[in-house]
Amino acid sequence: MNYSIIVPLYNEEKNVKLLNKDLVHSIIELKKTKENEFQLIFVDDASEDNTFDELKKFSTNPIETLIIKHRINLSQSAALNTGINYSKYENLIILDGDLQNDPGDLKKMVTEYEKGTDMLIGWRKIRKDNFFLKTLPSLTANYLVRVFSKSKIHDHGCAFKIVKKSSIDELTNWGDFHRLLAARLANNGYKITEVEIKHNKRIHGKSNYGFSRIFKVIIDLLYLNFFKNSKRQAIYFFGMFSFLSIFCSLIVFCVMLYLKYALGRSFILTPLPLMVIFFLIAGIIFLFIGFLAQLIISQQNNNLKKQNIIEEEIYIKRN
Repeated sequence: MNYSIIVPLYNEEKNVKLLNKDLVHSIIELKKTKENEFQLIFVDDASEDNTFDELKKFSTNPIETLIIKHRINLSQSAALNTGINYSKYENLIILDGDLQNDPGDLKKMVTEYEKGTDMLIGWRKIRKDNFFLKTLPSLTANYLVRVFSKSKIHDHGCAFKIVKKSSIDELTNWGDFHRLLAARLANNGYKITEVEIKHNKRIHGKSNYGFSRIFKVIIDLLYLNFFKNSKRQAIYFFGMFSFLSIFCSLIVFCVMLYLKYALGRSFILTPLPLMVIFFLIAGIIFLFIGFLAQLIISQQNNNLKKQNIIEEEIYIKRN
């Protein structure tokens, strides 16, 4: 089997040099025992630091390498989509550029993948993140995904994956598809397996993920179940208003119960029941406005793919 390795990057100037060195080393070691061909694809999603300048220094790479820079910052999933569109091999290896995914696990991942599966995803069983800011939100999100999808994977948020390119289509890669790719493929009947991998502590740069991912995962799951054959991106905007409104409804309802059972007051003489109904209905309306809005602008998203979002490409060919 041959592999295209895709690494999306955003403001990782202090990590890319070591990342490339470790990846090249792992590839060379793997090629000593397996007759695999590899292609490295680095996609800089319009970093604000010197990430692309550091990538340019890879001109002596002994592995075929493609370096791409987005003209504007789009998203991690957009960077992955660019890498997928430029990949030459059927099997895709995806990992983050922050060095928390260990390139040393490449051989383990490839060996497990070649036993036969449509997608292999890493399981960061021992996390090296802040528990309350990163690990707890991840555990919560993964629990919700297992409950509301057909996927039983432990760590849906792990970026280290190997997947068949043919399994990723227009019905799978809508929105931030990297977040729930395993769940989406599982819902489409693909075989998903996992393997334990190392997880390194982030040394340079900062993560942009936290508790907010839980709300996005919930919205993803709702959309996945209600509109499986559509794409979504902007519903996060309306989704946040929806959850805030429903949360207000819950708070007011709790106040009603407190007045009734703790203070013995009748809440019927207050506007609280109307407020509960108002916030609840508003939350539902906001959510479905988001769904409908995305269906309307889906054509605009398709047109974006046809635009020139690539600012620069560097191709390094090695025999």
